[in-house]
Amino acid sequence: MNAYTKQTPARAGKKKPQLVPGQPDKFNAIQKVCAILRVLAQSPLRLTEIADATSLNKATTLRILASLIEEGFVSRVAGAKTYELGQEARVMAVGARRAVDIAELAQPSLLRLSEKSADTALLSVRSGVEALYLARSVGSHPLQPNYLQIGSRRPLGVGAGSLALMVWLPDAEIEAIIEVIVPRLGKSPRITPKYLRERIVAARKHGHTVLIDAAYPGMGGVGVPIRDDAGEVVAALSIGASSDRIRRREVELAEMLKKEAQVLARAMAQPAKANSARAIIKVS
Repeated sequence: MNAYTKQTPARAGKKKPQLVPGQPDKFNAIQKVCAILRVLAQSPLRLTEIADATSLNKATTLRILASLIEEGFVSRVAGAKTYELGQEARVMAVGARRAVDIAELAQPSLLRLSEKSADTALLSVRSGVEALYLARSVGSHPLQPNYLQIGSRRPLGVGAGSLALMVWLPDAEIEAIIEVIVPRLGKSPRITPKYLRERIVAARKHGHTVLIDAAYPGMGGVGVPIRDDAGEVVAALSIGASSDRIRRREVELAEMLKKEAQVLARAMAQPAKANSARAIIKVS
């Protein structure tokens, strides 16, 4: 990483940071933090430059920077009087990029699954104690789970894909999640802690999840995990359909999903290997 060297105020070629929109006197504490992170995302900056770009006074800017440094979201550039985004901010950026990559890479698999099954194929990822649906492909059958849209969220365990994100977690973490989500299960009364534990045991035995008439009356689903190179579950593929269609084809759908999960896992591994190679070349 290039460190900034001390320069005079008339530094040639230095791009002026883009001003943060809004009225700083009306910013709340969180907006002030976001403003600082936003300008630092453009380039490393000195205290005065950050204050000018955010229209915050130096004292406030310095206080917020100190807290961000303590939390790892900002760091001081070695040998310079500038600040830049820290490791925690970079980790968050990588996580966001990975989520986008998974959604893009999953499109061919989702299309194949919806075409072969005639039902809705879904990609979901974990977000705290919820599942977030990133992508989907709708099949040709007239009855589809239209209540599941891109951007929809559900508590973990409510839905086949949502359950697949939870099943292979450590038991202690699963119990903690169940305790947290119980108050959120009012719309799915059949999904109880006992029911979830039974479904988890069955999923670990068969390698896939299945829920029928549980999350939504008359509808069901089959789900499988997607694992990264380290074997960690990073996403889930699932198929949603009417309950009778799931009952009749559970094994068939599970095999289709497992095959596509392997395809997607290999596709996800390719950029990682390429990036590793580039990193090695750069270091050497």
